[in-house]
Amino acid sequence: MFVSLILAFREAMEAGLIVGIVLAASVGVPRRGRWIAAGIAAGIAGACLIAAFAGVLSNAFEGVGQEAFTALILALAVVMLTWHVAWMSHHGRQMAAEFRQIGQQVQRGQKSLAALGAVVAIAVMREGAEVVLFLYGIVVGSHTGVVSLAIGGVAGLLLACSLSWLMYRGLLAIPVHRLFTVTNGLIALLAAGMAGQAAAVLHSVDLLPGWGEQVWDTSFILDDGSIAGKALHALIGYSARPSGIQLAAWAGTLALLTILSRVIGRPKRARMATVAAACVFLAGLPQARADDTFQVEFRNHRFVPDRLTVPANQKFRLTVKNSDDTADEFESTAMNREKLVAPGQTVTVFLGPLDPGEYKFFGDFHHDTAQGVLIAK
Repeated sequence: MFVSLILAFREAMEAGLIVGIVLAASVGVPRRGRWIAAGIAAGIAGACLIAAFAGVLSNAFEGVGQEAFTALILALAVVMLTWHVAWMSHHGRQMAAEFRQIGQQVQRGQKSLAALGAVVAIAVMREGAEVVLFLYGIVVGSHTGVVSLAIGGVAGLLLACSLSWLMYRGLLAIPVHRLFTVTNGLIALLAAGMAGQAAAVLHSVDLLPGWGEQVWDTSFILDDGSIAGKALHALIGYSARPSGIQLAAWAGTLALLTILSRVIGRPKRARMATVAAACVFLAGLPQARADDTFQVEFRNHRFVPDRLTVPANQKFRLTVKNSDDTADEFESTAMNREKLVAPGQTVTVFLGPLDPGEYKFFGDFHHDTAQGVLIAK
């Protein structure tokens, strides 16, 4: 029960923080609850579909379908958030001044809520798929009772909802005439974080260059896997070991949104400008490729082999085969990688160039037994 509680809370917390910001950003807009509830429901349904077809998704597009899909939905979320920032920059002052008399703003508010509802759905879908796969794996691969598992999962979700509610109430404590400015800033940071994550995901499958694998390492201050680290990851895209391309995408998106919030008042122009800028940026990027291939295997919830020597200072592929009857996730905080592996499936993880040294990796769903080390020489 405790394991399912922790996992459900850890994953749902990230989505819950985003929901809290969205609720505060849409305060005063009629029928916002319907849009946000619809976004949550759509996200849950999408998470179940992703979990059900995880194997098919992983094998698509020459083994990078999972990452391509993740990057696509993150990019979509960035566009939706950009739409909202531009719309709120144009209408926020009027909504604050006429807080109790929204009148003609209703229809326009619905349009902005459609964008925020889509962002909620994406957030819930991303985090929910891992929860579904993990809980299913516990049911299939252990003797844990379904009732105990359900109690832990529900308790974790309730804790995450409580954190979301606290975020929402805290934002509402801000005076109305400043609320929309604050929430616009939070949404801009949220969009920048998602853009950085999308760039990191595409780099992780060798579709974008790294521009430096680890620009800095702040894991000794705040690790990605900690509760605080995950919260900041959800809110602003925090990474203890960011790559150069991740930082460039983060800073570029934040700069773009800052400019749009000041000079562009029409959402259509904002969307067109965002898409155009992204296309120009991505079109100019060279593509780096990895040649050498190595393999590890999930077997009895352990890695075989659990120590593997790889070349230093060059890119390479690591194929991860799951021979168990439950899903697991290959993860490494040292190498900034994570990838779901469905039962009976093989996925490809692109790594390097690594400095000489040892790099730990683990199975996130069986952290106590699935441990391994890559030795770069």
